[in-house]
Amino acid sequence: PAMAASRPQLSTLTFPALTGLRALAAALVFFFHWFFTHADRLPLLLRAPFAVGYVGVPIFFALSGFLITLRYGPLFLDDEKWGWAAYGRYYWRRIIRIVPLYLLVLLLFVFAFGRPKNMMPADARQTVILLTLSQAFFVDTRLIGTTVGWTLTLEMVYYALAPLLVRFVGVEQPWLRLWGRTILLLALGLLLVWGLAQVPAGAHPHLFLAGEPLPLITHYSFWGQLGAFLSGQLAATALLQKQTRNRLAGWGASLSNGATVALYGALVWLALDDGELGSASNHALVLLIACLASVLILGLALLRLQDSSTFLTRVLRSRLLVYLGLISFALYLVQLTEPVQWLYWVGLGVHAGVEDQVWRAVLLYGLVTGLALLLFELVEKPLHQRLRRYFRR
Repeated sequence: PAMAASRPQLSTLTFPALTGLRALAAALVFFFHWFFTHADRLPLLLRAPFAVGYVGVPIFFALSGFLITLRYGPLFLDDEKWGWAAYGRYYWRRIIRIVPLYLLVLLLFVFAFGRPKNMMPADARQTVILLTLSQAFFVDTRLIGTTVGWTLTLEMVYYALAPLLVRFVGVEQPWLRLWGRTILLLALGLLLVWGLAQVPAGAHPHLFLAGEPLPLITHYSFWGQLGAFLSGQLAATALLQKQTRNRLAGWGASLSNGATVALYGALVWLALDDGELGSASNHALVLLIACLASVLILGLALLRLQDSSTFLTRVLRSRLLVYLGLISFALYLVQLTEPVQWLYWVGLGVHAGVEDQVWRAVLLYGLVTGLALLLFELVEKPLHQRLRRYFRR
C-alpha cells in the first residue's frame, strides 16, 4: 500500500524504534569501554559487538544524518523560509540539546573531581577547548574531559554544515545524481583527510589534527566520519521523496530484518579485522556498518509510517528500550568520568567484591543507568524545556 504521509507530517512524526536503537548504540559504546579485554573469553558471536562497540558512534552519526535531514531538510531547501534567522533558530535548538548537559557533566563530574589526571586539561588553552566543545580539533585534547566529547564536536560540526550538505546533495533529484553527489562529498572528505596527514608535524598541535597519522585523522575527524552522516541523509531522502517512499511501501520488514542480520555479520567481520582504528580496512568496515545501520533506520521508519509491527520493532519500541534511549545521552556523557571509574574499581571491585570483571561491567551499567536517569529527569529534560520556552518569547 502507498503511504500518504506528507513532508510536514514526516517532520513531526516520532520514531520510538529509533530511540530504542539509540539505547543499543549507547550500550555498545559503554560495554566497549568497560569490558576491556575481559570479553575475550566469550565466543566470537557473543563478544563481537562488545569488542568493536565503538561502532555505536557511527550509528549515532547515521541517526543524526537521518533525523536532521527528515525534520529540517524541506526547510533547508525552501529559499523563501531559509535564511540567517532560520539558521540561527535551527542551530540554537541543536545547541540547547547538547551543550547544557555537556557543560554540567564537565564541571561536576570532571573538573570538580580533578581526576583521572590523564583526562584533565593541562592548561588554560585546553580548558577553553573543552568548554567550547572543540576538543576533536586538536590531538592533545581529543580524549580528555569526558573522553567521549570529541564525538560531540563532530556532531556540532555536522549540525552547522547540514544545511549546505542537504542543499548540495538535494532531495528531489534522480537517485543517480543523489548517489553521485554523495560519493563526491565522501571522496572530497577522504582527500581532505589525506591532505591533513601530509602537513608536517609542528612543535604544537595543529588545528583539525593536521600533521597527525592518517588513521588517527580518519577516525577522529569530521571528514573521516562524514560517510556515516551522509548514509543517514540518504535514508531520510528516500522517505522525503514521495515516489520512492511509495515504491518502498511494504519493504520495511525486509529492509529492517535484512539489515539487522547483515549488521551483525559486519560486526563479527570487524571483530576479526586486525586493522588499527582508522586504517583502510577498519574504516571501510565501519562505514559499511553505518550504511547498514541507515538501511535499518529506513526500514524501521517505513514500518512506522505504515503502523506495522514486527518482532524487531516491538523490541526496539518497548518502554524499557525507549526510556533507555531517552537517557542515553546522559549515560554516554558520564560513562568514563571519575565517579563511574570509582564505582567500577572501588565500589564494585573492592567493597562489593565482584571479581568477575564482565559481571562488574554489567552491574556498572545498571548503576550508571540510574545516575543517567537522575540527570535526565532532574537536569536535562527540565533545562531543555525551559530554554526552549525562554527563547520562544
